[in-house]
Amino acid sequence: MTEPIISIVLPTYNGSKYIRVSIESCLNQTFKNFELIIVNDCSTDATPEIIDEYAQKDDRIRIIQNEHNKKLPLSLNAGFDIAKGKYHTWTSDDNYYSPDALQTLFDVLEKDAEGADLVYTDYSIIDSENKITGKRTFNNVYDSFTDWLGCGACFLYKAEVYKTNNGYNPSAFLIEDYDFFMRAFLRYKLIYFPNYDLYFYREHEASLTSLHSGAINDISKIMVERQIPQLEKKLPAEQLAFLYRKFAVFNAVQKNNFPKYGYYLKKLWPLSKHHVFTTIPFVFLIKLWFAIKGGAKGIIALLSLLTGSSKKSN
Repeated sequence: MTEPIISIVLPTYNGSKYIRVSIESCLNQTFKNFELIIVNDCSTDATPEIIDEYAQKDDRIRIIQNEHNKKLPLSLNAGFDIAKGKYHTWTSDDNYYSPDALQTLFDVLEKDAEGADLVYTDYSIIDSENKITGKRTFNNVYDSFTDWLGCGACFLYKAEVYKTNNGYNPSAFLIEDYDFFMRAFLRYKLIYFPNYDLYFYREHEASLTSLHSGAINDISKIMVERQIPQLEKKLPAEQLAFLYRKFAVFNAVQKNNFPKYGYYLKKLWPLSKHHVFTTIPFVFLIKLWFAIKGGAKGIIALLSLLTGSSKKSN
């Protein structure tokens, strides 16, 4: 077998329900020169038997069996650490590619005159029955970093991006992909390729996104905040102003961290006094609304107690 041009890593934990569709979507690519590295993270269902079955049929498949449950970031690192391809990507055990996905992304990178390092695209959302229920758009990071959702689930990047990033960050579990792409954005050239037909992302009750949506929001803020010194070197003043405003509001409203609220207002002042003058009353009104709402709930609870006590006494 010749050296693969593309390495696909497929991490899985108890993915037997959908993993056949995911594997077959890789094997049925029109772009044939790839390797598929499946990382089994100590599955307890039929996943090991299913992936062994496919590995026996196709020598492009390699399997890693984790000795203990490592979670997604470390499982990705285990796969990419042995990857041989010039380009890397990864997919999930409940999602699938269209047949021309790899070829399309490969062509975008190979034909870019300025030497792009990473290409990403949109995707279609599907349900447990493979019915398309919506679309998700990821936008161009260079248009607005603060509105950027990362590179989604359909992407291709040069192997050196993984090495320079030192892989996926275990402390960024649940947003390991967003954290990885944000760090890639700081060093490399990214291309946004608008297209909904290359990848199908399954949303269901057991998906990590559905189970941990609240935690994902908090962790993403933490990871972005860690990169602010680097982002200050990369982003234009207008986008930095939006970023400082976003963190000022977040710390005041959601974290009640007023020292940090003041810190970001001070950073915001030289960039946009207008943002400062709109942020302060906005935060005040939001906090006032929460106070009124909380007070109303307290009054309702008290009245409920008093009413219940009155009924018992009668």
